[in-house]
Amino acid sequence: MDTHQYFDILINKLPPINDGSILHTLKNHCEVINLEKGEPLIAFQSNNRKIYCIIQGSFIRNIITSRGEEKTVMFHTESFCEFFKSYDSVYFHQKTNYEIRANEKSVVIAADYDFFFNLIQNDIELLGFYTHKTEELFLAIDLFRNFQLGLTSEEYLKWLYEHYNFLFLRFSGQNIASFMGITNVWLSNLKAKITF
Repeated sequence: MDTHQYFDILINKLPPINDGSILHTLKNHCEVINLEKGEPLIAFQSNNRKIYCIIQGSFIRNIITSRGEEKTVMFHTESFCEFFKSYDSVYFHQKTNYEIRANEKSVVIAADYDFFFNLIQNDIELLGFYTHKTEELFLAIDLFRNFQLGLTSEEYLKWLYEHYNFLFLRFSGQNIASFMGITNVWLSNLKAKITF
């Protein structure tokens, strides 16, 4: 695919934009980024003020602990939480305490967050869409956290299978175990135990 085709995919994800000047401005400020599996999109301790849209592929958000361990805290695909940014940099003006890496060969479109936020304030449909997507992401994070804290590991695994089955098709067991806060062996044992 070429840049124009990637941009068309982005435009199809957005609400209809009737103002040609907004489309033109957006297109001129977007950058297509191709990543290989394992390649970082947002590096640990970076100051990244971009907003991203996944065109194809998937990403893993890992927190880096004080001991240098990576713990998976979120998943992103082209149809699940596909718009994201570096919250530490954008909202708190701090370097990131996590990294976001490509889970597979992936393509994103990036734009400067400040530019994008100024642009959408001139279009009520885009602003509403942005607000909705932000709420979707925060809802997913909140649900994951609530059920992880409120259920046993076995119940949580069942809940993930019932509501987010695609995670098991796209992401490694190691990342899912880390996300659940358990070991790979424990995840394997739970998978063998659960019935639907």
